[in-house]
Amino acid sequence: MIIVTGTMEVPAEHVEKARENFRLAEAATASERGCITYKFFQSVETPTLFRVYEEWEDKDALKEHGAHPNMAAHRERMAPLGVSNRQIKMIEPDRIRDLG
Repeated sequence: MIIVTGTMEVPAEHVEKARENFRLAEAATASERGCITYKFFQSVETPTLFRVYEEWEDKDALKEHGAHPNMAAHRERMAPLGVSNRQIKMIEPDRIRDLG
């Protein structure tokens, strides 16, 4: 499994549009091959700060997602919103245990 997570900020005047775009991206990406989880979360303390959290079956699925029309459409929708401080990381866990 591959995990992608990170944060980004959106100017206050574009928060609602960003939320709408994130909902569209979640719905579209859920059906992509290898997608386990693809979610965005808004900070309670800083409403202009969003976190993305993704789980993919493997690197090939993540690579396909990056080139998928869904991702191209998401980038196009987000471009005019002034996203800043984007910090995204890929995590390649060597062992995963269910603690639930």
